[in-house]
Amino acid sequence: MSISVETPSALDSAAPSASAAPTKRRFGFPVKMRWKLLASYAAAFTVVFAFIAVWVVQYTTTAAQDRLVENLASMSAGASKSMDAATFDALVRTVDAVPDASNAYGLGYPTSPLYRTSSRDLLRVMQIDDQAQAYSYARDDKDGKLYFQASAGFLLDPQTGVTFKVPLDKVVDPATYELMSQGLTKTTAQPAYSDPYGSWISSYSPILDANGKTVGAIGLDYPLTYVDQVRSDVLRQVYPILGISYVVLLLLVLFLSTSLVRPLRRLTVAAGRVAEGEYDLDLGTENAPRFPDEMNTLAASFHLMAAKVAARERTLTTEVQRLKVEIDQTRRADAVKQITESDSFADLAAKAAEMRRRAREG
Repeated sequence: MSISVETPSALDSAAPSASAAPTKRRFGFPVKMRWKLLASYAAAFTVVFAFIAVWVVQYTTTAAQDRLVENLASMSAGASKSMDAATFDALVRTVDAVPDASNAYGLGYPTSPLYRTSSRDLLRVMQIDDQAQAYSYARDDKDGKLYFQASAGFLLDPQTGVTFKVPLDKVVDPATYELMSQGLTKTTAQPAYSDPYGSWISSYSPILDANGKTVGAIGLDYPLTYVDQVRSDVLRQVYPILGISYVVLLLLVLFLSTSLVRPLRRLTVAAGRVAEGEYDLDLGTENAPRFPDEMNTLAASFHLMAAKVAARERTLTTEVQRLKVEIDQTRRADAVKQITESDSFADLAAKAAEMRRRAREG
């Protein structure tokens, strides 16, 4: 047999170069997959739940404010119709302003029964909703400007509100003045605004006499504390619900991720055993579930791979042993050949033949 062989030491070193020490890889700080999944879902849930919370609060607040604007407009329209237009018109035309140095605007309340009657009409509105502030105003035919008239605050204790015949342009800003001017012709709503006294929404409706002529207008101011209260109530109800849902979903994700990662953890341990040369693995493939998934397929494939690697290693070991035997036989044959072909062996063989010849002759 003519074969090219290497020495056993060479074969041993080459036989599995796989047995050489693997190059170490550097990894960062290890984090288990289930915690990565939990962190990812927690981040996603945080964004989604924050969006839901903000949307719910904004939607509820906007809906409450819109409903309040509608109710206030309806209230002001009804209040303007309940006013005694003739009495109010007489008040505007016949009662003069009352100077009052103690008042910030220099004007006070008149003692006219007309003023008290109109103020009582406005007070009935506040009796329906005590948070509404009712007042009236009219346009002066002489200068065309708007002036405050009767106010429900006159009948309160202590008295509140703007006094009689105070010019509107000294109290309100130009935008509000324009809206109040529109209120002399139709019901006009003023969106949320703020002044030195707080945050409000307002509605203005014309006061019409028996002939349908505008003699003035009624104004209703409503504090936005109601909307703030609605927002607070929503927050108290929504936040606990969202918080509990958030925690329940995270616990569900933790449970599902643990169930998902458990087979991977077994495969990781099995891969480490295979790397150390252990191929007898128990991956639970004997008891296959009724509805196998990708994890079961992966475990079965890994188990089959380990079995094939073990079989190939046994085949490789047998082949190496066979090659070693052939090498030993070849080396012995080479040694015998070297001995028989040497000069000393030829001389020795000649001397042995001569000795045998002499023994036969003698």
